[in-house]
Amino acid sequence: MNVPRSLYFATFTLTASIGVIFGLIASLQDDLGFANTALGLIAGASFFAGFVGQLWLAPLADRGKTKSLLVGAVIAAALGTIWFAMAASVWELIAARALTGLGFGAFIPAARAVVANVDPSRAGERLGRLAAIETSGFVTGPAIGAALNEIWGLDAPFIFLSIVLISMLPGLTRIKLSVEKALPQGSRLITARAVLCRREAVGAILLGAALFFPAGMYEAIWARFMEDLGASTLFVGISLTMYGIPFAFTASTAGKVTDRIGPWRAAGFGLSIIIPMTFIYGFLTSPWLLMGLAMVEAIGQGVGAPACQAAMVKATDESERATGQGMVGAAGTFGAGVAALIAAPLYAGPGPEMTFIIVACVVAVLGFLAFRLGNPNHSNTPLEKTLHD
Repeated sequence: MNVPRSLYFATFTLTASIGVIFGLIASLQDDLGFANTALGLIAGASFFAGFVGQLWLAPLADRGKTKSLLVGAVIAAALGTIWFAMAASVWELIAARALTGLGFGAFIPAARAVVANVDPSRAGERLGRLAAIETSGFVTGPAIGAALNEIWGLDAPFIFLSIVLISMLPGLTRIKLSVEKALPQGSRLITARAVLCRREAVGAILLGAALFFPAGMYEAIWARFMEDLGASTLFVGISLTMYGIPFAFTASTAGKVTDRIGPWRAAGFGLSIIIPMTFIYGFLTSPWLLMGLAMVEAIGQGVGAPACQAAMVKATDESERATGQGMVGAAGTFGAGVAALIAAPLYAGPGPEMTFIIVACVVAVLGFLAFRLGNPNHSNTPLEKTLHD
């Protein structure tokens, strides 16, 4: 069985609906005049709701509900996206982003499980392709948002993406899946407990948190930081799209390398790039240089994302795949939500240097713990060498 193209298209559109706000949130703040605290809450809402979706809804895919979960998730994301366009208060913006994030959190683990179960021996390759599509959506969303905002205003990007999301539903309803084994009621906690009892799985969960933690900071302050350095809203969108080019290329090819050398060695290489790049960002004074180093970091993320997902595939069997991927995603989105909440106050207080340093240190600590737990050969990884140096 091949991976349905409609799944790829829906993944791209859904992640674009999450990423569209990255380049617009500073403009929203300027137009509506809300405080930095609200900035963090709006940015963090989708991540915390995604945490709930990935932890509590994703396991439904292991109980024979994959197609229903995919369709319902896209409907939720579409409703949240159109609500964001019509929102008249900060709390409505927060609730709308939460609904979109809930849809994202339910959809992505189920999609990853479908992809991984097609051929587990090539999981890294296929998950790498899906990761490239996910990130392409994330970073194309800001470019779409910036372009439509320039022409028709701030509401236009959200209206457009909600319409495209709805148009994905017919294709999803026609997806043909392999025969699903519906697990008995009450098995969700049993499956989760079985996954958490494995060191390799816990390590993969911590690795997901390490890799995705910076995303919350980017949603909260990237546009603000770029504009403070003199960039336009359009340039912010372009910078995020430029980030996606090396990520997409790397992720689509790194999956094959992950299948050959193992997920933990690949993830170690990725984190060895991500940590120093994140540390440096706050000291930069040129938006062009910031964009250039972000493209370097994207190579690390492009290697690390499919490696993390492949590590969880190796730690679980077919009946646990959606639950395992949901746990990885939940850890990542929860971490990103925390990063979003703390980034805006840190940026307004100690400043960008301390903000990026703290985030880099958190990534390093989470990565170190992930390798100590999950990787049987942790002492030989590039990450260990970087941390010891």
